[in-house]
Amino acid sequence: MLARRVSLVATAGAIALLVAGAPFSQGKVLADQFTQQIQSLSAQAGALSHAIAALSNASSAALGNALASEQAIAHTQGQLAQAQSELDQANKNLANTSAQLQVVHSEYTADQANLGQILKHVYELTDDGSVTAILVDSKSFIDAMDALTSADHVSARVQQLVTQIQGKRDQLDALQKQQQADQLHANALVASLQTLAGQQHSEELAYRQQASSLKGKAATLLAQLQGVQSKIVEVRREQEAAAAAAAAAAGAGAAYVVGHALRPFAFGPRMDDYPWGQCTWYVASLRNVDWSGNAWEWAFTARAAGHPEGMRPRVGSLVVFGPGRGYSQFGHVAYVVAVQGPTTFIVDEANMLGLGVVDQRHIGSLFDVETFIY
Repeated sequence: MLARRVSLVATAGAIALLVAGAPFSQGKVLADQFTQQIQSLSAQAGALSHAIAALSNASSAALGNALASEQAIAHTQGQLAQAQSELDQANKNLANTSAQLQVVHSEYTADQANLGQILKHVYELTDDGSVTAILVDSKSFIDAMDALTSADHVSARVQQLVTQIQGKRDQLDALQKQQQADQLHANALVASLQTLAGQQHSEELAYRQQASSLKGKAATLLAQLQGVQSKIVEVRREQEAAAAAAAAAAGAGAAYVVGHALRPFAFGPRMDDYPWGQCTWYVASLRNVDWSGNAWEWAFTARAAGHPEGMRPRVGSLVVFGPGRGYSQFGHVAYVVAVQGPTTFIVDEANMLGLGVVDQRHIGSLFDVETFIY
């Protein structure tokens, strides 16, 4: 339900979340390919910057300022790329921790059920589970020995299960703490990205003002430098698309899908740049979402991005729920998969039953609905 991650640049989109990953060798080849292109282009940008710096020594202050602004933009873009990469890893860690948590919780529940069945068996065998009761109730020595052997086995199994349950309880506590830490780390990275995006916007405004007054060779070199920087952005965009395709091909990792709900990325690769496991992340894996904000803010940000809205459900539309009334302070969004009437419909959603858990739910009124995005 949290806000989307911030784009590398205004036109570039953000690095797609890779929660399940392509095979290691394929991912490494792709990473090397894009990294080599970016390194080569960065070398070209460095050479152009040196040439412009040589001009600026004998030219106007505007040229020096424009070059400084261009270099600042490139530096901020590098910081954004690094922060996005760190956020991808943090989200991947969060997905893995949530998956481990689900497995351990299932084992914990199964051990508890087994322990209950064994204790029930002991009660039925001896009334109070004591050796004395076994001996008194036995009709013969052989019956007594059989009963004692069974009780000893049960006792050993009880001790084993109790130990396992205690160990899994400790595991669950540790995994829950790790999940919280992963989420906090991802949130901190999102805040850092927002700050860097604002910084880059200011740098771009300053650059455009300074570069607009330049002419001749200085203007030509700056245009070439800007072209190389744009090419770097384009390569990063291709890298993002490859990561999104790999995520979609790998099933892109819900912690758990309940019933017949659509899996994340069910319709193919999407530039899903929201924190893993949130409702926004899931919905953006099903439809191209080119707006931003927390879930409840989508009612305004989608409209500002030019998307029609209304108060009638349609299959394929996105429904926005306001904060409170059963939803968190961030609100909630879901994907409409079926419509039964003007106020009744079925949605697929995530993080209603737990982080990364995808489920399907029937909605019987428009009481909590802010809008539908078509």
